Amino acid sequence: MAVSAVVGWVLMLILTWCIPNGDIKTTAEHPYPVLHIAYSNLSVFFANVVAVIIGVAMWLCGASSITSMARMWYAFARDDGMPGSSYLKQVSSRYRTPVWSILITSALTVLLCVYAATFYVITSISTITLYLAYVIPVYLNWRNKRRRQGEYTTPETAPWNLGRWGTPLNIVAILWTLFITLVFSLPPNELVLWSMLAVAVVLCVYWKVHAARHFVGPKSVSAD
Repeated sequence: MAVSAVVGWVLMLILTWCIPNGDIKTTAEHPYPVLHIAYSNLSVFFANVVAVIIGVAMWLCGASSITSMARMWYAFARDDGMPGSSYLKQVSSRYRTPVWSILITSALTVLLCVYAATFYVITSISTITLYLAYVIPVYLNWRNKRRRQGEYTTPETAPWNLGRWGTPLNIVAILWTLFITLVFSLPPNELVLWSMLAVAVVLCVYWKVHAARHFVGPKSVSAD
């Protein structure tokens, strides 16, 4: 992560310095700002190389995201926490993979991007929910530790810890998540806000109607 942060920062500096004629407005409004900078500063051959590298990187990121989503669907289905769990948790005897989870999540990914306007909404929602997924355990651990009840980390269960810096950093992480959620939901991204609220309502209804009665959490497997 440290290497990515430094290299990414250097890359952003280079791209900023190479904006054609310093015209930030035109570059920002271009459909593909990075390619606009590349084709304005490099020969066609090397600009094409940059485009191919970007395309391959995006393909790998997309494949990784779909793989992660399929694995998550399978994990919840395995514990009967998804609609249609009996199908989603089936593992192919030939391919040794959860074929139905992979096919359904891949199809949903394509369908969600058929309408171009939804792409930016889905991207924003994915970013917000990713932050929330990371910060919810942080918040619960911080809250339970303060209350001295429920589950929370201790020196025995977490030998490596941040010591007295743990609480301040937890608070910073929680506040940052609230801030970034607000930023991604402000106009002109109000559609993201309403979409997030709609998703939250659907999930709450599903939890009350079905999941709360049937999903009991990960199933332990005893070793023979």
